[in-house]
Amino acid sequence: MKKTYLRILVVAITVLLSCEKETPPPFPPIATVTTTNLSITFNNTVNGKTISSSDTNYRNAAGNLYSINILKYYVTNMVLVDENNKEWFAKNYNLINIDEPTQNTFILSGVPNTKYTKMKFMLGVDSLRNLTGVQDGFLDPSYGMLWDWNTGYIFFKHEGNYKNTINELKPLRLHLGKDLGRGNVEVNLPMVNINGSLSKLFIDFDLNKVYSAQNIIDFNIDNDRQSTSAADTSWMSSMRRNLEKSFTFSKAE
Repeated sequence: MKKTYLRILVVAITVLLSCEKETPPPFPPIATVTTTNLSITFNNTVNGKTISSSDTNYRNAAGNLYSINILKYYVTNMVLVDENNKEWFAKNYNLINIDEPTQNTFILSGVPNTKYTKMKFMLGVDSLRNLTGVQDGFLDPSYGMLWDWNTGYIFFKHEGNYKNTINELKPLRLHLGKDLGRGNVEVNLPMVNINGSLSKLFIDFDLNKVYSAQNIIDFNIDNDRQSTSAADTSWMSSMRRNLEKSFTFSKAE
């Protein structure tokens, strides 16, 4: 009998130890992601000099002397890329305008606190919203960027004057749009650490690069383009490629 009880006791202890070994480990704590509001400012320049609409002494790479009465462009669908190549998407539609400085700074909400190495955005309006018609926000027609005689939005608009080869003052009107004119911009960031206390990024836009970054735009030839005719095709491609190279990181605060 004693041997029987001893065997039962051994079996019971073995079962208990086996059950203890099979107990699953506790779940690891859930990592919480903290976020912040990120302010982004676009500084509009010509060769590093902040643009003034009253200045008529700008000169591009083609040697054209020109002025700026209107300068507007769309910055949309921004993406921030972190150090692990993870992307954070914003569904923003912002219109940069030299005559409305408050428009040149906007806030992205809920940005994860981490280190970022790149900023990407669309120069223009995506196909879906471009063809939807009248919309709200900065896509409202009151901002003067929706063609009233054609379909879609103007992605980039520069109007002013220039002096031709015989020094005559002539009107300058450049309206870039359509799918061919939509650009995809990438701006490298120097491992910017967004952590709540650092919540401002500044981006420089150089208008002269729009006319020379990869292809020289000469206002004696291209001074009135509306992105609508077959004759505009080459100009649109050149403008898009130049625009994609016209933005650089300035600083973070």
